[in-house]
Amino acid sequence: MPTHRHPLPARGFSLVEVMVGIVIAMVASLVMLQVFATFEERKRTTSSGSDAQTESVFASYTIERDVRMAGYGLNMPELLGCRINSSYNGTGSTFTLAPMTITNGANGLPDTIRVVASSKKKWTVPARITTDHPPQATNMFLNTTQGIEPGDLIVAAQAGKDCTLMQVTNIPNGNVQIHHHSTSPWNPPGGQNIFPKPDGYTSGAMLFNFGGFTDHTYSVDARNNLQLSDFRSATNTSVIQPLIPGVVNLQAQYGFDTRPGTPDDGRVDTWSDTMIDADSSGTAGDAGDIRRIYAVRFAIVARSVQMEKPKADGTCNITTTTSANKPTWAGGDIDVSKNPDGSANSSWTCYRYKVTETVVPLRNLLWREG
Repeated sequence: MPTHRHPLPARGFSLVEVMVGIVIAMVASLVMLQVFATFEERKRTTSSGSDAQTESVFASYTIERDVRMAGYGLNMPELLGCRINSSYNGTGSTFTLAPMTITNGANGLPDTIRVVASSKKKWTVPARITTDHPPQATNMFLNTTQGIEPGDLIVAAQAGKDCTLMQVTNIPNGNVQIHHHSTSPWNPPGGQNIFPKPDGYTSGAMLFNFGGFTDHTYSVDARNNLQLSDFRSATNTSVIQPLIPGVVNLQAQYGFDTRPGTPDDGRVDTWSDTMIDADSSGTAGDAGDIRRIYAVRFAIVARSVQMEKPKADGTCNITTTTSANKPTWAGGDIDVSKNPDGSANSSWTCYRYKVTETVVPLRNLLWREG
């Protein structure tokens, strides 16, 4: 018998099924894109916040490391607060010797922190002048030259007189003495304009060997970088370099011991943005006040790189003056609504901020002699 073969039915999707599948795929793609966009937004927020935290910690550590050395080699009572006269290539200058100097930024702008210490790495001891040293003399007789080397910067000090900065040019054989000839740019000819008038220093005055100065000033520049101004005593110039980006504010305070009398346990009982009359002498910022600075505290404010998405009306409320994450520290609220140069920053509420706060004891003042 003949065999009849029936054609197989057509296999596949109908047009309706294909269109339904496309719609489902499009919806799934939209959902995935939305999830991805939300994930990326949160990822950028988290990573930029983490970067801000890292930058604030690095900045804090950098300053703290320097502050811990403040006053090294300068911690003798004869030196702290002494007005030092100096000259470089004939240009005279005067500065007050203080291990730490805070310049308070006006109206909440960033402060600056200056740290001064001796850079002498070899062991040295204070010396005593054994023969009267008139202003025009270029050699100085001492009871010891232990640790002194040509090229060292030295400071002469005597009660009731300004101090004098000069540079050792030679240590001759024979008598215990040093030379400070005008072959060094730090030693003006004759020395008349840096030594006390009319008799210079008399026998018994002290001589302190700094070797050189570590003189660092930390500030925030106009591009939101923590920057360092590094003074080079060899050339009497400062080199300024940016250190850490994303830093928008730096706030600092002195820690004073204002208790009556002469406390010897170095206890901080008063924090202040500026110098105060800590020893009740009637004058703020004198030598007695400098000797009562035992700590410094500071706060670094870093800003996230990622600007958060504004609301539908174009405004942001990520950080406000009333929000829970507003920048604040032990010294109070920190204003981040301005740029470091004082100009208004209209987008400051669209960023997140991280604050790192540090308290640093000035161990070289706690351990000072005398």
